[in-house]
Amino acid sequence: MDAITATQTSPDSPFDQIKKIDEQGNEYWLARDLMSILGYQQWRQFSDTISRAIAACLNIGHDSKKHFLRLPAKSSGGRPREDFQLSRYGCYLTAMNGDSRKSEIATAQNYFAIKTREAELAPQNSQLLAQLLERLQQQNKVIEEQGQALAQLQAQVQTLLPPSSDFMPPGWDEDVWRSLPSQDKRHFRFLFRRRNFRPSTKNETLALPTVTTEQMKQRQSDEIERLVGEVSPEEKQQLQAAKLQALREFWSQAPQEDQENMPF
Repeated sequence: MDAITATQTSPDSPFDQIKKIDEQGNEYWLARDLMSILGYQQWRQFSDTISRAIAACLNIGHDSKKHFLRLPAKSSGGRPREDFQLSRYGCYLTAMNGDSRKSEIATAQNYFAIKTREAELAPQNSQLLAQLLERLQQQNKVIEEQGQALAQLQAQVQTLLPPSSDFMPPGWDEDVWRSLPSQDKRHFRFLFRRRNFRPSTKNETLALPTVTTEQMKQRQSDEIERLVGEVSPEEKQQLQAAKLQALREFWSQAPQEDQENMPF
């Protein structure tokens, strides 16, 4: 009796141990298995309890065959033995109509009352769980959208903030970047932030030719020769005459003895 009381609602309860499951997944108990656990030794006395439970079921307005299914009598070497297939609610009514002087009856009443109440609340719990899951999914969606908005806002803030002084945009060669003036670096950082500018569309590093001072002088000399080469012969004669006239005016200011030595 103590063992039954201690385990009345646990997975190791004797009521759970004799429980059976049909092909549709519905649980049921056999009356003869339940009889001994409820403290009955004779089937005649227990069948009277079942009869009272069936009458109570009919008075409540339930279908007694749904909760008290009479099984075909089976013979086990002696006279045929009748039996009932009881639902959870049928077991509860049987316990409620049993001998209240038996402690096993009180234990059974408590067990099946709890299980019956759990079965009644199961649809409500399932509906509540579905609502909670739906709210959780909505909250997760809101959190995800807020995360995306925050990422976009952070990206916008980064475009507004000035980059660090040592930031080098992608696509630049380090040596070339270090050789640029500070104002050029700021300009190219601005172009990268606003227009994603890179020095090469193929993500190749930028290689600027190294120009020496001598090469620059040679380029200037070549440019002068090119321009001189484009002057016509008449313009060259006029230029030469102008140069001679300027020299004569210069020597005319010299002493008389020096003018005698004038080369032209």
